Amino acid sequence: MVNIDVRKLISFGKGSYILSVPKSWIEKNNLKKGDLISVNDEGFELTLSANQQEKKPDFKEISIDSKNKDIEMLKAEIVSSYLNGYDTINILFGNDNKEAPKIKDIIRNLSGLEIMEQTSTRIMAKNLININEISIGNLVRRMDIITRAMMEDAILCCRGNCNYDSIHNRDIDVNRLYFLGYRVIKNAMKNPRIAKSLGTEPWQLHSDTMMILRIERIADRQKRIARYLCTASLDRQTLAELDKVHTDISEAYNEVMKSYYNNDKQISIQTEVTNRDRTMACDKFLEKYTTTHANTKSKTANSNLVAVAKIIENLKATAVEVRNVARTVLCYE
Repeated sequence: MVNIDVRKLISFGKGSYILSVPKSWIEKNNLKKGDLISVNDEGFELTLSANQQEKKPDFKEISIDSKNKDIEMLKAEIVSSYLNGYDTINILFGNDNKEAPKIKDIIRNLSGLEIMEQTSTRIMAKNLININEISIGNLVRRMDIITRAMMEDAILCCRGNCNYDSIHNRDIDVNRLYFLGYRVIKNAMKNPRIAKSLGTEPWQLHSDTMMILRIERIADRQKRIARYLCTASLDRQTLAELDKVHTDISEAYNEVMKSYYNNDKQISIQTEVTNRDRTMACDKFLEKYTTTHANTKSKTANSNLVAVAKIIENLKATAVEVRNVARTVLCYE
């Protein structure tokens, strides 16, 4: 192994060679004029690698002006800045700002982002997490554990034992983990040194992105299912049938996550093949319920029909995401 200056001629033994390094590779590895790269002579080929010495990280800072912006717009800008890797986020506002408590809640829901300073005109938040120490695999497992619990509790809603507030709060936890995972993966994709420290590669990062996205969507669907079950006044038979449909989808989710952890493609293939049965069960239930209650004309009946339609919509979406998890497993080598 020998170190060379990217500006200079390379000399090995009696021969000299001009080094031509792609500009995109230099930029991707944040190399500058005078930086060293490593050359490994394997006889029939030379392998180049960026010098892996520790470099002082570049800290990114952004200021967001809250003037004439509602809380949803501010939330979008703050979350976007977090996902794009900003280490310090300043939110600027006037003395009469009444959104400060809501802004603080948004910041608290972003893992690693802590409020370091608050004045009458500014809230300053800083990221305190070292992404090189984050395990994406552990993030996936934590999201999975919370989502399983949400599915179980959403099923309990069909059995008259619903705690929607608990499900809603756990959905926030899943979102927090999703945002952190997205931030880590994006940084690893842009910086090969981070990817190497995490022991991962581009295709694995792509698969991880798909996994955290699928799980986050499944968790979000459970929250919506629970909300509609809590607001509707459904009879016991309807709840029992919804219970069965939801339980089947939940069991499929448990199986496909088992295939993910064990890289068992046979389970994933089975999940893919049987997914149509689960979505058809949703369609049949909705058709039956609509036909049975078609002639019932009352405000409550109409409200229940809308709720059931929404519940089935979210159950089908859950089944589709379970299938997508299976496809992610099947595409990973």
